[in-house]
Amino acid sequence: SSRSTRASRPHPRCRHIPSWHNRLPALLAMAVPSDLLWECVRKNNAFMRKSTNMKTMSAEPGNLLGTHSQKFSGLANTKALGMTTKPSGKRVRIMLTRSATRRSRTYRPKVRIVEVGIRRNTKKAAEQFDKMLGKKYYRPALLTLVKEKHARIMRSFKKNRSAAKKKAAAKK
Repeated sequence: SSRSTRASRPHPRCRHIPSWHNRLPALLAMAVPSDLLWECVRKNNAFMRKSTNMKTMSAEPGNLLGTHSQKFSGLANTKALGMTTKPSGKRVRIMLTRSATRRSRTYRPKVRIVEVGIRRNTKKAAEQFDKMLGKKYYRPALLTLVKEKHARIMRSFKKNRSAAKKKAAAKK
């Protein structure tokens, strides 16, 4: 019985912490909806890239297409989604960036975005996308866009062989 009473009492050094402290992230999530956050960052933020005669682009992490819109925003969405390449040694890896699923990470900017390595094989990558986005209902509307972007990245990795043949023929 002494054990149960000891567990229910707070630690002597933690008595000054209020009871709502453990629920603070949940309270903050209710305080800032994504629509309000988008209205704050829509007109001006550090990731905007404006140029004349073009749409406004965005360089924020977690923005899939790089366009400045609420649908693709990595700042204003609770479920950010993006795809980038990352050099590792001689090779280049394809990384899918998404928001952390654990609630405690979503309020810490350094660990808010999680990077997941993606296969280079198109069929295996498609299976990976279906599992991560489709079956877990993590932004299933963006599934086709993610597959298209993966195909574009894979196409960019291929060397232009016709140009290499022309260059070799010119040397002879």
